[in-house]
Amino acid sequence: MTDRLARAIDDLRRKSVPDRRLGVFEVEAGDRVITGLTTSRDAMQALRALALEGGLKSDVRMLPDASVGTNAAAVVTSAVAPLFDQPKISLPRVTEGLHGEPLHILERRDPWLRVRTGDGYHAWIHDGYVSQGSMDWLDDWTGRAAGRTLGVELESEGARMRLPVGARLALHRDGRVEIADGRIARVVRGDVRPESELRAEARLVAAPEVGLRWFGGAPYSWGGRSDWGLDCSGFVQAVHGARGAALPRDSDQQFAIGREVPAAVNGAGYHSGDLLFFAEDGRVSHVAMWMGAGRIAHSTLARGGLVIEDLFADTPRMRRMRDHLVGVRRVS
Repeated sequence: MTDRLARAIDDLRRKSVPDRRLGVFEVEAGDRVITGLTTSRDAMQALRALALEGGLKSDVRMLPDASVGTNAAAVVTSAVAPLFDQPKISLPRVTEGLHGEPLHILERRDPWLRVRTGDGYHAWIHDGYVSQGSMDWLDDWTGRAAGRTLGVELESEGARMRLPVGARLALHRDGRVEIADGRIARVVRGDVRPESELRAEARLVAAPEVGLRWFGGAPYSWGGRSDWGLDCSGFVQAVHGARGAALPRDSDQQFAIGREVPAAVNGAGYHSGDLLFFAEDGRVSHVAMWMGAGRIAHSTLARGGLVIEDLFADTPRMRRMRDHLVGVRRVS
């Protein structure tokens, strides 16, 4: 591959799929052919033009591809399901799916599925964590799965199953529920409520209070999104999602949404629920939620999980946090 062609492909990658978490652009050029795959139709057309210009063949697949077949959708059937950057179980997870959540399948490499999550994340999941079906099948499930758990234990066919906060279930009039694999279960312990009801309640109180009620005591877990373990951005996404605001998955992505709030050395002008962003090596890497009176709620590895801390405490760690504050955003 010539340097000119390599630069052209790299420029196209940056233009068409600038964030590999939100799209796929895996393309390379050999002596006679440009190969790979992408989720960008514009990139596909541009690559064909590059190949034609260079007298090369183009063998770039558009995702979703033929490997998907008629089963283009999936639903998480385990309590939680890890998603990975590559199809390999030994790698760290990048995010996770909760029971009942829908996924769109982009590529199948048995037993792995490349999927797009509801928040736009592109990742790999093992097919043991999901059920698969058509898009009509998925639409039917998402239309019926109007229940959300607040931490629950279910019993079905003599077996018990625990689900984290935020799992999705279909509610039956007799008080029983349908889990994502189609089984009918009764609630042994905990609560399952209509999402609309929980959302209305969550909007009546400050966002940090919702977070502490639902996720208090949750340990820190990279890629986690539930009370069984969550990271900083997973906590923020879950809390605002409960109030009806769909936020991106990661802290640097969340930094681009909402309205900027002028940073203040004493927190003046901050509202409860405002998001405070912190950077390492020039990149946003942590987010916390303002509670008022100098306090923040955040999931941090330094404290092992979700905690309330005084941002203005005179300690080395909190001084370092203040030094790394790069912005404050307000989400409606």
